[in-house]
Amino acid sequence: MIEQEIERKIEDFRELGIPEYIKREGLVPMADNIVSTIIGARRAGKSFRALQVADELIDQNVIKSIHQVCLMDFDNPVLSNMKARDLKLIQDTFLKLNPEFELNTSLIFILDEIHKIPGWEEYVIDLSRNPKWKVIVTGSSSKLLKGDIATELRGKSISSTIYPLSFNEFLKFKDFKHKPSSTKGQAELRRLFDEYLKWGAYPAIVRVEEYTKEALLREYFDTMILKDIIQRYNVSKPQQCTHLYNYLLSNISKDHTLQSAFRYLKHSGFSTSRDTVREYIHWAEDSWLLFMVPIYSNSLKEQERNYKKIYSIDWALANKNSLVWDGSYSRALENLVFVHLYRRWHRVHYYLTGKKRQEVDFIAIDKNGYPSMAVQVCMEMSQEYTLERELESIIATARYFGIKDNFIVTYNQEMDFHEQGVSVKAIPAWKWMLS
Repeated sequence: MIEQEIERKIEDFRELGIPEYIKREGLVPMADNIVSTIIGARRAGKSFRALQVADELIDQNVIKSIHQVCLMDFDNPVLSNMKARDLKLIQDTFLKLNPEFELNTSLIFILDEIHKIPGWEEYVIDLSRNPKWKVIVTGSSSKLLKGDIATELRGKSISSTIYPLSFNEFLKFKDFKHKPSSTKGQAELRRLFDEYLKWGAYPAIVRVEEYTKEALLREYFDTMILKDIIQRYNVSKPQQCTHLYNYLLSNISKDHTLQSAFRYLKHSGFSTSRDTVREYIHWAEDSWLLFMVPIYSNSLKEQERNYKKIYSIDWALANKNSLVWDGSYSRALENLVFVHLYRRWHRVHYYLTGKKRQEVDFIAIDKNGYPSMAVQVCMEMSQEYTLERELESIIATARYFGIKDNFIVTYNQEMDFHEQGVSVKAIPAWKWMLS
């Protein structure tokens, strides 16, 4: 039955071909005898990015056609039940259907969500030992990249991460063709940014009618919780787990402590423990649902002593699945800025100034571990008190670390400040993300 399903998948792919796609940013690094892993949140576009690689290799004449591409999706009722020992059936069946292929024929194997099969690592490493065969693995578990990765894959794989659409990619999906510097172009950019802020960055959300967007965002949340957490980790109390995630999504861009999450579940009538809550949060991070951002400090003790800030992989996903939401987008804007920074910088933290303990929303850390950009997020700065507060904290931080790139990212205000030897630029989010 497994071999028949593999054969069906191969034939279906050849008949349907590579679907129409819009090119995504970034490279997927590849090398001989190395497994390429593409990771990221569910529905962020990992599978399409892998197919884009295949299409690019056809254009470059590395392979001649999709007949040299073997695509297997393990989010499949038959294939997801395979054992590691059965995985060799994939190339055996593929080569049986293509007797003209030799071992030195250039082939591409795209294995989508293969991490669902225990012991998969040894198989993909063996597959990649043929220098003519490129192996691309996609998955929604950060275990393909982070510290929990299986020992066998270390040093034998190279990873790239796919996030929901950047604003620049969003504009491509919306077929934006105006000059950004023109009056018409800027008006259209502001309109599209409003849509981006309201409905988020998932690729499929861009293309569906507005009346289906909210339902789709709720379905994404339910699927992430069910497949990526409850089923994967065999959660014994799914209602309690889901209730916590609804609560955490209601608090994006806010302070978070383990104690506050534990206390919330207890007050909601759930019998739980701090260790269980810690596990729930770790699983949400591993599945790319949530990010817990610590304070910037060279001391791990200080990072543990201070609160963390909560952000979601997608601000609209958070808003539409929150227990409480007031309808404003100020915290969504901060979440949006976080994701934009996170995809580009080595590390992203918040910071508290030394004397007054004023918060700076983000400090971006370069590859050498040093603060290189400070960012405040403010929906609007019409109140003098608000402007003074934002400036005071970012100037103090910039002076302390010697940071040259300092921004206040706003909804639609723009101005320049120069105080105490520090330059700060207030800039609309849409313009900042395109600059």
